[in-house]
Amino acid sequence: MAKMRRVLAVTMAAAMAVSMMTGCGEKKTDSTEAQSTETEAEVSTEEQTEETTTEAAGDVGENVADGDVLIDLTFDDNDTDGCMTYFNGGQAELGVENGELCMDITSTGKLDYANQMYYDGFALNQDCVYELSFDVRSTIDRALQYRIQINGGDYHAYVQDDITLGTETQHISKQFTMVEASDPAPRLCMNLGHFDGTGDDSVPHKVYFDNVVLKVVDASKAQKVEGIPEPKTVNINQLGYKNDAKKLATITDESVTGYEVINVSDGKTVASGNIVSDDWHYDSAADERYAIVDFSDVKDDGTYKVKVSTGDESYEFPVGDKVYDDVYKASVIMLYDQRCGSELDESVAGDFAHAACHTGKAIVYGSDEAKDVTGGWHDAGDYGRYVVPGAKTVQDLILAYESSDKVAKDDSIGIPESGNGVPDVLDEARYELDWMLKMQDSVSGGVYHKVTGEVFPETVLAVDETAQMILSPISNTATGDFAAVMAKASVVYRQYDAEFADTCLAAAERAWKYLGGHEGDPGFVNAGDIVTGTYSDGSDRDEYLWAATELYIATKDEKYNDFVKSAIKQTVKYGLGWADVGYYGIYDYCVNIKDCDDEKAILKEGVDDLVKNYGKCGFGSTTGGEYVWGSNMAVADNGMLLIMASRILGDDTYLEYAGDQLNYLLGRNPVSYCYVTGFGSQTPENPHHRPSEVLGKAMPGMLVGGANGNLEDPYAKAVLADYSGERCYVDNAQSFSCNEVTIYWNSPLIYLLAELR
Repeated sequence: MAKMRRVLAVTMAAAMAVSMMTGCGEKKTDSTEAQSTETEAEVSTEEQTEETTTEAAGDVGENVADGDVLIDLTFDDNDTDGCMTYFNGGQAELGVENGELCMDITSTGKLDYANQMYYDGFALNQDCVYELSFDVRSTIDRALQYRIQINGGDYHAYVQDDITLGTETQHISKQFTMVEASDPAPRLCMNLGHFDGTGDDSVPHKVYFDNVVLKVVDASKAQKVEGIPEPKTVNINQLGYKNDAKKLATITDESVTGYEVINVSDGKTVASGNIVSDDWHYDSAADERYAIVDFSDVKDDGTYKVKVSTGDESYEFPVGDKVYDDVYKASVIMLYDQRCGSELDESVAGDFAHAACHTGKAIVYGSDEAKDVTGGWHDAGDYGRYVVPGAKTVQDLILAYESSDKVAKDDSIGIPESGNGVPDVLDEARYELDWMLKMQDSVSGGVYHKVTGEVFPETVLAVDETAQMILSPISNTATGDFAAVMAKASVVYRQYDAEFADTCLAAAERAWKYLGGHEGDPGFVNAGDIVTGTYSDGSDRDEYLWAATELYIATKDEKYNDFVKSAIKQTVKYGLGWADVGYYGIYDYCVNIKDCDDEKAILKEGVDDLVKNYGKCGFGSTTGGEYVWGSNMAVADNGMLLIMASRILGDDTYLEYAGDQLNYLLGRNPVSYCYVTGFGSQTPENPHHRPSEVLGKAMPGMLVGGANGNLEDPYAKAVLADYSGERCYVDNAQSFSCNEVTIYWNSPLIYLLAELR
């Protein structure tokens, strides 16, 4: 068994502050932003914990003993003591009255967890016996469900009970044994939504809590809480290297004095070298001393490993011309597997095949209008469909088609449309484009921001989400992104389907007309009781720029060119994310328009900053030490931008930096994971992705979010508190801020693989 790093946060100083419940509470943020606008509170200081590297199996009783008190909340200081609330259709306010925690409830909603008080910051050890106790009363007769639950997956309870409350204070006490695997980040919940059969809980009322205690009764058989895998000393791209590619390995043990590259088939050394003191440098984001060795001279087909003087070895890796073919195919088929509204073919999707889902009409928010918006891709680990990230995904696929001869000719990936004479990436992008056309309002030309239920679904398969779908209001960012990709599609698809191209261009022009009448509109926010991902954006100037660029290329109408030339002199967010899209416009302008000196200068400034960042990282990343939600998208997007710049600026040196972004994603990183599910020697097996969680196996070909130093979910806070940002990754479905997946994280991966395979 691999050695494990023990990171236990049994006594955490304050509550974790990301909303979760018995369903799910993901948020959507742009990985290019250092801080999420939706995070409710900052990470609290946590007690430092001891680190060991012993075997995990059979260990008992780490940091837990009889009589230990894991939760002790008295509220005597008139503070909520780290208790938090989650609402799912309910309405209440949490406070303290006369030394008691008070949930002041004005609406119980429709679900038992529509109002929830919760507390995080403790661990449960397998085979340990605990006692949970608390005092509770209510101003009316009503029901309460208390539970300690897993804070992810199906959110099942380790212990729970339903009780009836009244005006007299009750002392509740329950002993239980933790019979499941140790959990470093469970959640204590008090569900105060609607319950049938016990009083009338619809009237405003208050529920009071005091003396909430969780203590250890018997730790004699308690199992240790496992930590995260200890990374390799030698990190490489686990999927391998093309014959002529640059090949680097990162070593993190300063006692290493030399290395050799060994051909696994015959054990012979094919390259070797010494490592001296001047070779060691410091990566602050990983908090690691490192040395980099170059074995690019190893070019013959074969399987190899890097062995260092201490005896440590890298994972084995191949060298050859087809090393990325399988992962490329899987990364595209992942999008097929995310299709909504149509039956998925078992011959393509395998265990993830299903009947058509979400086939009913959606209700336009605030009206009785029902609209057919079936189709499109499920966005991420949930089943929402969002125009803004969908547009980024489509653009990445089209750019991959335009940039790579292999992709432009590839009509045999294996999706149902394969063999129809249209490259498969365009077929897959068309599936989303057809859905996006349905999202345009036929009267105004504006585009609805998203279609989801009111809340994130339970951990169920797509066909089992039966909530009413709601079309959220039109937004400028959705409309701008729509205008851009529709104009782009009108050019690219014309040789394959002229009628479809005309439809796309007409839709883009209607969207632009809407934008012209809505400059200065506020950014999107969730309406009413909708709590699904917002994809909110503080500025829409880059969306306008991108849309004008693509419309100018498609129509040659100078009014669009005039807008572009004016816009680039203003404040524009340049990026390739879902929120910062300016580089999409800049790049396509440079590709198609000769007079583009200003645009080239903007592009060069951006990629030169990436090159500076590259020099600060021992593992090839160009993020500049920023590892936030979806950091792997930033890495992949940066790789895209470097390739784009190489093409526009005629500088091939950018290609080597781009190649190392892919190497980072596929294993040359400080946690030793190939971040694509189903590939590599160490691959994510527990993504935050409902189909994967329900079926108990990871859908292959998904790029997970990766390192997130902001610790934005309770599980990450519990197990990663002692780690630096680039090390803050954990393979657990509960860690949605590290281990979720999205279509728009896969799309830049597809682009990189298309260019570099």
